[in-house]
Amino acid sequence: MFKQSNPTNSNFEVTRRTNVPSKPHTRTVAIYTDSKVTLASLRNSFIHSPLIEDTRNKVQQLTTQNWSIHFGWVKAHNGIEGNALTDKLAKAAAEEDDELNIVHNRIPITTATELKKEGITKWQTQWESTDKGALCRSFFPTAEQRLKLKMPITSEFTTIASGHGEKKSYLHRFKLIENSMCPCDEGAQSSEHLIYDCKILEFQTNILKHQIKSSEGTWLTTNSHLIAKYSHAFSRSFKSVDFNKPQ
Repeated sequence: MFKQSNPTNSNFEVTRRTNVPSKPHTRTVAIYTDSKVTLASLRNSFIHSPLIEDTRNKVQQLTTQNWSIHFGWVKAHNGIEGNALTDKLAKAAAEEDDELNIVHNRIPITTATELKKEGITKWQTQWESTDKGALCRSFFPTAEQRLKLKMPITSEFTTIASGHGEKKSYLHRFKLIENSMCPCDEGAQSSEHLIYDCKILEFQTNILKHQIKSSEGTWLTTNSHLIAKYSHAFSRSFKSVDFNKPQ
């Protein structure tokens, strides 16, 4: 029987108590706790915290050795001798930990930050060295910029920025349609054509152009500058493009 009011400590105690010595004449063990949280966690198959999972593994291991493990709940601070003794021992252990100045095994924030920077650097190296995704890279040249950017993402925007999707130049590339000509008949329906030259999308382009110039920007602009400075205006202007028949 043992007692812990803190769920994490209770989990540890349950784990420790399942380290049962192999005595042939003793095959039944009863473990009592005042932590309903711990007992509920053991029953919940969706909970996989390390201590709970370790307890389950030990119980399963002992079961294969013909041990019968029973868990039960007792009311805290109710004068039960074994529970009171466990409470006393747990308190003494906690005070001993404080005296030893034990540091928990957690990753410092500075270490996590450095690992994140290292990951972004590796991502950027791979992004720059690949021979794929050239169009997308023209919009998002750096991984760090994309991670910081908060903007609404639509299927139309993804099609324009990635070059994939319903664009005629993409469909023609895979021989799914006979030609890549835009319905405006002014050129192939590429991303650059849709943004800068399509006559059918002239209204959307003019809105985008006006918003950029009113912010003291210049037109024409690069894809990366368009995203870095005017991503929301760009997304709003082309959020409902019909690539088969732009309106």
